[in-house]
Amino acid sequence: MRLLSLLLISLFGITVVSGFIVGGYGGGRSYSSSSSSEEHGHGHRPPRPRPPHRPRPPSPPPQRDPECEDGWMSFNRTAGRWCVKVFYGGGLAQYNAEELCQGQGATLTGLQTINERVQLANAGRLISNANGGGLAEIWLGATRRAGCNRRTDCTPLNTFQWTDGHTTGTAGMFWPGPEPNSVWFTNWGNQNCLELQVSAADGVAARHGYPHASLDDEHCQKDQARLYACGKLAK
Repeated sequence: MRLLSLLLISLFGITVVSGFIVGGYGGGRSYSSSSSSEEHGHGHRPPRPRPPHRPRPPSPPPQRDPECEDGWMSFNRTAGRWCVKVFYGGGLAQYNAEELCQGQGATLTGLQTINERVQLANAGRLISNANGGGLAEIWLGATRRAGCNRRTDCTPLNTFQWTDGHTTGTAGMFWPGPEPNSVWFTNWGNQNCLELQVSAADGVAARHGYPHASLDDEHCQKDQARLYACGKLAK
């Protein structure tokens, strides 16, 4: 009898425990540990959208060294590459030659070095010979300094100054004999402009017996110079 009572108590205890587990805490619903927290809005957030792809800006084009136009001589100067060309004018006053240079986007050039002076004179010889030959002069960009009205007022290298805005110094100057002689004409005044003398061939003297590629001061109004030299910075 006692044994039977113990068995009934054991069965009754198991039944109560099972009902407690199945029924939960009296709420009538089962609890599952597999319930996803995403159902309650606490799951992993969706990935943020990536910003739209922006193409990289194109690389700037490589910088090219300034160049002179075809037919223009090129000289390296402190202010940049200097382009020079000698033109045939057929007889021009200095200010007419300057106007023609400005039409080329240039100005009458000075002479920075001995090399520039000789190269311009040689180019002038070729152009002069192609247009009848003989002696010729090239108008340059220079003007007489104030206070240098007579030959004895200033030394030859200090008598003139360059006007192109880029030529400096006196290394490109070469005065023969009595030049610059400052000849004064009543109607024209002093010789305030500058020419480069050109001979017809090697071993032949230029005008007045001066050497090829030498300088001569001249009246700006004189319209017998057949050539002029323009200069400008390379682009």
